[in-house]
This record gives sequence, C-alpha cells and structure tokens, in this order.
Amino acid sequence: MQTITETEILYLSNEIPKLLGQQIITYRKLKKLSQTQLANLVGKDRQYIYKIEKGIVTPNIVTISIIASALNISLSELFIEIKLK
Repeated sequence: MQTITETEILYLSNEIPKLLGQQIITYRKLKKLSQTQLANLVGKDRQYIYKIEKGIVTPNIVTISIIASALNISLSELFIEIKLK
C-alpha cells in the first residue's frame, strides 16, 4: 500500500475542485445553460455555482450528483477527464 504524501494531498485538494469546475462548465455550456439556469435546476444560487466552477468551493458528493443529474449526465462523465497524478 502506497502512502499519500502531504504534497500529493495538497495537490489533490487544490486541483481536483478546479478540474471538476472546468468539467461542469463544459457540460453546462454544451447544454446551453447559464450559471443562473443551472443554479435554479439544482436549488442553489448562481454565486455558489460560480464558486464551484472556479474551484473556490468543493461541493459534497450529493451536490455533485444533483449537478450531474441537472446536466443529464452520469457522475463518471463529470470525472472522466480528471486524472490523478
């Protein structure tokens, strides 16, 4: 079993939210939705969606699932482009 270093944990903590946000932006734009429209679909405010997309906040798995559902995609589609180092 490999131990995860503090550097790796820091990388994951900083980069994964940004990469997830980029994926949400990609799918939101493919669906031709504004941040406000997506926010309304998931029951959040536009500023919260903005913060998720910019990687400023890290949503919990339930919120991520709701976003995926609102975008009519699977959770795996949101994470497919995210590669761990």
